Amino acid sequence: MSHPSMDAASSQSLIDEERLDRWLHGRCALFAVALHRATGLPIRAWIDEDPEIDEPVLVHAFVMDGDRAVDAFGARDPDDLLGEYETWDPTLVEMTEAQVLAIGEGPDLDAAMFAEAVSDAALIANDLRIVRAPAFAP
Repeated sequence: MSHPSMDAASSQSLIDEERLDRWLHGRCALFAVALHRATGLPIRAWIDEDPEIDEPVLVHAFVMDGDRAVDAFGARDPDDLLGEYETWDPTLVEMTEAQVLAIGEGPDLDAAMFAEAVSDAALIANDLRIVRAPAFAP
C-alpha cells in the first residue's frame, strides 16, 4: 500500500479544481455514491448535530477501503479529513446510498452532475488501484 498523502496528491491532479471542490464541499454524498458503485466499498459519513437547528447534518461522505477513507481528494485516514470541516461532535457512521443521498442531496438527483461524479470516481478508483466487483448489476 502506498502512503496516503502520495495517493491524495496523485488523485488531486486527475480532477479539475472546480469539480474537486464540489466533491469535497457540497456534493460529497453524490460522489460517495459514485465511488461506492465504482468500487463496491462501503459508504461512511461523518454526521454531526448542528446545535443551531438541532438536527443531524452531513459533515462529509466517502467510502472506506480498509482503514483508508477515499474521496475525491484520494485516500487518507478518516480522522484526518475532519480538519477540513467545521464540526461540533461528529460521529462516523455507515450509510446506504439512500441514506447518504437523503441527508446530503435531498429528493432531486441531478443526473448530469451524477454522471460527472461517476466519471471522476472511476478516475480515483483506477488511480488508487481499487479494483473490486461492483455491488450491483449494471
